Amino acid sequence: MATSKDVFSGSFSGRLGNVIGYEWRGKMCVRSMPSHYRDAQTPRQLAHRALFKATVGFATKARHVIDKGLQQVSLNAQMTEVNYFMRINKRCLSLAEAATAEAQNAPQPAPVAALNVDYEHLVLADGPVAPVAFHTPVMTDDTTIRVAFDKNPLHRAVKQGDCVYLAAYCPELGDFDISAACYRNSGFAEIRLHPYWAGKEIHLWGFVVDTAGRASLSQYLAHAPLSPTAWHPEEEEEPIEDEAVAAPEHEPRIIFWKTDRHIASEPEGGVP
Repeated sequence: MATSKDVFSGSFSGRLGNVIGYEWRGKMCVRSMPSHYRDAQTPRQLAHRALFKATVGFATKARHVIDKGLQQVSLNAQMTEVNYFMRINKRCLSLAEAATAEAQNAPQPAPVAALNVDYEHLVLADGPVAPVAFHTPVMTDDTTIRVAFDKNPLHRAVKQGDCVYLAAYCPELGDFDISAACYRNSGFAEIRLHPYWAGKEIHLWGFVVDTAGRASLSQYLAHAPLSPTAWHPEEEEEPIEDEAVAAPEHEPRIIFWKTDRHIASEPEGGVP
């Protein structure tokens, strides 16, 4: 049964014969019902269904993030934010080999937990807006991350009303979070995560959204445990005096540093 929206234009919602009317983003659309349906359930078909289900579940968890970062580009592409996210991140999402084999031998798709994600290349925001140059993330307390940035590294025309966001994902909890907006000229952004995230590994991204809803390409910033003790104070290196000394073994970009830890430089001998 269909319900008429406008008698004069003929728009309707619901089923009318073999035609279905529906509304999508304020527009009335129609589509025909399929005349036949094939469900071969081949191993390849089952594996594809399992990947699709896992991808949709992952994208749905990121909905409140991609609603900010992919709103305008998905509107231009005439699809939802979730569909656009799945289209541009195809190469970043795959199923574990064990889960794929299970899907080939069982009628039920693999669970969402079997999804492998290439976090470093995952895109949470996309668009023409000039990005900011993010610095190394630091921890200001047990659950707060601060990231300083240079507001206009590309020297392109920007507006002070542009907002910078940080997005975090915890694989163990399967949950995304996004920071409050901060203006481009503020020089830093902060995200305060839930206390139950403490000690768990997280992935961190940053991006910019302008007043028109357009975004910049998201930037992958770090991957580390949400813990101030990720780098123990006793393991901090002394100031390097010899240029031949090798670089530290750990990569700074994957460690959240506490801001209240500083290494004071000692005065050189003979200098008053």
